[in-house]
Amino acid sequence: MENSSTPLISNEKRYAESLDVYWKKSRIVEVLERWINSYFSETIMKEIKVEKEKELMVLGIGSGPGQIEYHVLKQVLKQWPKITDTVVEPNLSHINKYKDLAAKKARALDGVSFDWRQHTLQQFRLKTQDQPLKKFHFIMLFHVLYFFEDLAEDLNYLKSILEDGGMIIAMMECDDSCVPLITEQFPQFKKNVYVVSTRDVEKELVKLQIQFVKHRIQMNLNVTDCLDGESKEEELLVDFITQSPFFKETASKSLYSDIIEYLKSIVLPKSEDGKSFIKCDCDAIVITK
Repeated sequence: MENSSTPLISNEKRYAESLDVYWKKSRIVEVLERWINSYFSETIMKEIKVEKEKELMVLGIGSGPGQIEYHVLKQVLKQWPKITDTVVEPNLSHINKYKDLAAKKARALDGVSFDWRQHTLQQFRLKTQDQPLKKFHFIMLFHVLYFFEDLAEDLNYLKSILEDGGMIIAMMECDDSCVPLITEQFPQFKKNVYVVSTRDVEKELVKLQIQFVKHRIQMNLNVTDCLDGESKEEELLVDFITQSPFFKETASKSLYSDIIEYLKSIVLPKSEDGKSFIKCDCDAIVITK
């Protein structure tokens, strides 16, 4: 068997588990917290041209367990003390984690009211298509654009529900980082690994004549367990890198070995503690209206 026939995203439980490990091993929450508290708050947030006394209407698509959006909301609250946040997330376990986080951080999120929607973007559109068009001042798309089936249509829709003076911020892994590189090296993963790349997004935005600015955020992924041993976390991390559930169990031994050897070939110079890292930089794509 050459690779898992089922994309990881279709296995809700396994996807949530592997994403947790990827976030832990890349320290994405800590890295983005620093970026959000500095560059985003000091530079990017100023591009939202909405009166401070207005209630800020926020939309999160594919919000996940909420750790990244939480740090964004904390910064946005400093300028807009009243926020309504519509959270659109298909994975129930992630919604429950986000709800738990919001309850735990209720004091820091004082002024934010949440509207929880267990939907994909497409389902959200269908559910709201017969209702008066609701617009938003600020739309967050953190690591979700990969899965858009009709990129042009979805980007046009998001622009149509963005208020004048509003902002869309989308974040995704750079094309020269670990997961996209797997697709280039192993074409058989194209049906499992990200459908959309940052290059695709840029091309579509240019075609649609939507102006944007791109910011790179440097991050590294700790793959030491994948290369040096066997563990539950190693299996989950490989699942995420290949976007295939239970990859170690379902792939041929030769393909699994090829994946590990490829990861070894793109390891960055080792740190002093002897751990192995590969690049997993992100692009933040900012659209204003």
